Amino acid sequence: MSLRTLALTAAAATAFAGSALAQSQPYEQMRPAPDGWTVDLGVGALYSKDSGGDTGSETRVVPWVSANYRDVVYLSAIDGLGWNAIKTDDFRAGLQLRPRFSPEDIEGLDLDRPDFGADVAAYAFKRLPGNIVVGGRVSRDVTDVSEGTEYYASVGHQRVTPIGLMNVSVYARGGDAKLADAYYGVSTAEAARNGIDAYSPDSGLQGAGASLFLLVPINDKWAAGALVNYERRLGDVADSPLSQEDDTIRTGVFFARRFGG
Repeated sequence: MSLRTLALTAAAATAFAGSALAQSQPYEQMRPAPDGWTVDLGVGALYSKDSGGDTGSETRVVPWVSANYRDVVYLSAIDGLGWNAIKTDDFRAGLQLRPRFSPEDIEGLDLDRPDFGADVAAYAFKRLPGNIVVGGRVSRDVTDVSEGTEYYASVGHQRVTPIGLMNVSVYARGGDAKLADAYYGVSTAEAARNGIDAYSPDSGLQGAGASLFLLVPINDKWAAGALVNYERRLGDVADSPLSQEDDTIRTGVFFARRFGG
């Protein structure tokens, strides 16, 4: 691939990166932020194994929707509604209203699983030499689902390959006892009706993992993407009777079209 073709690929891929790669994290930009709104619409297929405590797996078709206003205000199914309150070339900090999806039911158990909720999060990310971005966020439930607090930290690297734009990151997350208990605790009533032990997890580290995201531009309006994510449960949540399998795997592909920009 020639340098010119590589540069064009980088520009197209970065323009399409959207919430998955670019909105809250200050990776090197190949072209200026859009003057107004951009909207990405698409569809994908997502395979997940042990996404909510059960040992089963599931493949589902999911929509892809994201929007961005000048890299200041953004919206996506992953990050929710976000605002880059501080935005420089190599640093971003802001606030998010993040969705927290309800866990899947566990086959064979009658449990009171948490409902869909939302967290308010504050984040900060800094770019280091080599296009490495480090940072994290603190989020708290504001919908009375758990009243818990989560902590998240990550290190990521992004670069252009002959195929497209690739992002690799590793992360760790933890939380307080309220968050752990809502999703991995077993009350005395649940224990009695299911024939399992009651369990009250404590605060601490809850998981660590790695993700790879590849974005392949088809033209200046269309792109395809693929992702792989592995996470290992840790600490008290891994010891919960609801965590029968401590490894989570997610893979997916999607196609999307950009409007505006």
